[in-house]
Amino acid sequence: MKKWAVLIVAIICAFSLAGCNRPAGRDRLISVDIGGDVTKVDMIHYIGGKSIQWTAEGQEVDNLRVWASGLEYELFKYEEGQSPGDSDGGEVYIFTMTEGDNPSFSYVINGTDDCYLLMDGKWYSVSNPSDPPVAEP
Repeated sequence: MKKWAVLIVAIICAFSLAGCNRPAGRDRLISVDIGGDVTKVDMIHYIGGKSIQWTAEGQEVDNLRVWASGLEYELFKYEEGQSPGDSDGGEVYIFTMTEGDNPSFSYVINGTDDCYLLMDGKWYSVSNPSDPPVAEP
Protein backbone atom coordinates (compact mmCIF):
# COMPACT_ATOMS: atom_id res chain seq x y z
CA MET A 1 0.00 0.00 0.00
CA LYS A 2 1.44 3.33 -1.02
CA LYS A 3 1.62 6.14 1.45
CA TRP A 4 -0.83 9.02 1.06
CA ALA A 5 2.15 11.30 0.45
CA VAL A 6 2.82 9.54 -2.86
CA LEU A 7 -0.59 10.73 -4.05
CA ILE A 8 0.19 14.23 -2.85
CA VAL A 9 3.54 14.20 -4.61
CA ALA A 10 1.90 13.05 -7.83
CA ILE A 11 -0.61 15.88 -7.63
CA ILE A 12 2.08 18.44 -6.94
CA CYS A 13 4.19 17.19 -9.83
CA ALA A 14 1.18 17.39 -12.13
CA PHE A 15 0.54 20.98 -11.16
CA SER A 16 4.16 22.16 -11.11
CA LEU A 17 4.69 25.29 -13.09
CA ALA A 18 7.32 24.79 -15.77
CA GLY A 19 9.55 27.70 -16.60
CA CYS A 20 9.46 29.30 -13.15
CA ASN A 21 12.96 28.23 -12.20
CA ARG A 22 15.26 30.81 -10.71
CA PRO A 23 18.98 30.27 -10.42
CA ALA A 24 20.39 30.46 -6.91
CA GLY A 25 23.44 29.08 -5.13
CA ARG A 26 25.72 26.56 -6.78
CA ASP A 27 23.90 23.55 -5.25
CA ARG A 28 20.45 24.89 -5.92
CA LEU A 29 18.78 24.34 -9.24
CA ILE A 30 15.83 26.50 -8.26
CA SER A 31 15.12 28.48 -5.13
CA VAL A 32 12.37 28.54 -2.58
CA ASP A 33 11.09 32.06 -2.93
CA ILE A 34 8.07 33.82 -1.58
CA GLY A 35 8.52 37.08 -3.43
CA GLY A 36 7.81 40.53 -2.04
CA ASP A 37 4.77 40.78 -4.31
CA VAL A 38 3.10 37.83 -2.55
CA THR A 39 0.44 38.86 -0.01
CA LYS A 40 -1.28 35.48 0.42
CA VAL A 41 -0.05 31.90 0.56
CA ASP A 42 -2.52 29.04 0.28
CA MET A 43 -1.43 26.13 2.46
CA ILE A 44 -2.37 22.51 3.01
CA HIS A 45 -0.94 20.50 5.89
CA TYR A 46 -1.18 16.69 5.72
CA ILE A 47 -0.44 14.68 8.85
CA GLY A 48 -1.77 11.40 10.23
CA GLY A 49 -4.01 10.84 7.20
CA LYS A 50 -5.80 14.16 7.73
CA SER A 51 -5.45 17.52 6.07
CA ILE A 52 -6.23 21.12 6.87
CA GLN A 53 -6.29 24.03 4.42
CA TRP A 54 -5.98 27.74 5.11
CA THR A 55 -4.53 30.94 3.70
CA ALA A 56 -1.68 32.87 5.31
CA GLU A 57 -1.75 36.65 5.11
CA GLY A 58 0.09 39.59 6.63
CA GLN A 59 2.74 38.77 9.22
CA GLU A 60 2.36 35.03 8.64
CA VAL A 61 3.42 35.52 4.98
CA ASP A 62 6.39 37.60 6.14
CA ASN A 63 7.38 34.84 8.58
CA LEU A 64 7.10 32.23 5.81
CA ARG A 65 9.20 34.41 3.49
CA VAL A 66 12.03 34.60 6.06
CA TRP A 67 11.79 30.88 6.88
CA ALA A 68 11.81 29.77 3.23
CA SER A 69 14.71 32.02 2.25
CA GLY A 70 16.78 30.62 5.14
CA LEU A 71 16.41 26.96 4.16
CA GLU A 72 19.62 25.31 2.99
CA TYR A 73 19.20 22.43 0.57
CA GLU A 74 20.70 20.51 -2.28
CA LEU A 75 19.42 18.22 -4.98
CA PHE A 76 18.57 14.79 -3.57
CA LYS A 77 19.34 11.78 -5.73
CA TYR A 78 17.47 8.55 -5.09
CA GLU A 79 16.69 5.26 -6.74
CA GLU A 80 13.32 4.73 -8.40
CA GLY A 81 10.63 4.03 -5.82
CA GLN A 82 12.82 5.41 -3.02
CA SER A 83 11.90 9.11 -3.08
CA PRO A 84 11.19 10.83 0.25
CA GLY A 85 7.50 10.69 -0.65
CA ASP A 86 7.65 6.90 -0.80
CA SER A 87 8.45 6.51 2.91
CA ASP A 88 5.82 5.75 5.54
CA GLY A 89 4.71 8.35 8.07
CA GLY A 90 5.74 11.95 8.10
CA GLU A 91 3.88 15.07 7.19
CA VAL A 92 3.64 17.43 4.24
CA TYR A 93 3.06 21.16 3.89
CA ILE A 94 2.09 22.47 0.45
CA PHE A 95 2.61 26.18 -0.18
CA THR A 96 0.93 27.80 -3.19
CA MET A 97 1.45 31.42 -4.19
CA THR A 98 -1.32 32.65 -6.45
CA GLU A 99 0.31 36.03 -7.06
CA GLY A 100 3.36 36.73 -9.18
CA ASP A 101 5.43 34.00 -10.78
CA ASN A 102 6.51 32.22 -7.60
CA PRO A 103 6.27 28.44 -8.04
CA SER A 104 4.49 26.28 -5.49
CA PHE A 105 6.58 24.02 -3.30
CA SER A 106 6.15 21.32 -0.69
CA TYR A 107 8.00 20.72 2.56
CA VAL A 108 8.11 17.07 3.58
CA ILE A 109 8.97 16.12 7.16
CA ASN A 110 9.86 12.43 7.55
CA GLY A 111 11.60 13.00 10.90
CA THR A 112 13.32 15.68 12.94
CA ASP A 113 16.44 15.71 10.76
CA ASP A 114 14.88 14.12 7.67
CA CYS A 115 13.20 16.94 5.72
CA TYR A 116 12.87 17.61 2.02
CA LEU A 117 11.62 20.17 -0.44
CA LEU A 118 9.74 19.21 -3.57
CA MET A 119 9.95 21.90 -6.22
CA ASP A 120 9.19 21.64 -9.90
CA GLY A 121 9.13 17.85 -9.65
CA LYS A 122 12.59 17.60 -8.08
CA TRP A 123 13.51 16.57 -4.52
CA TYR A 124 15.94 18.55 -2.37
CA SER A 125 17.40 17.46 0.98
CA VAL A 126 17.19 20.20 3.64
CA SER A 127 20.35 20.47 5.75
CA ASN A 128 18.88 22.89 8.32
CA PRO A 129 15.36 21.56 8.86
CA SER A 130 12.80 23.48 10.90
CA ASP A 131 9.03 23.54 11.14
CA PRO A 132 7.32 26.17 9.01
CA PRO A 133 6.30 29.20 11.11
CA VAL A 134 2.56 28.80 10.64
CA ALA A 135 -0.41 28.54 12.96
CA GLU A 136 -3.19 26.28 11.77
CA PRO A 137 -6.68 27.67 12.24
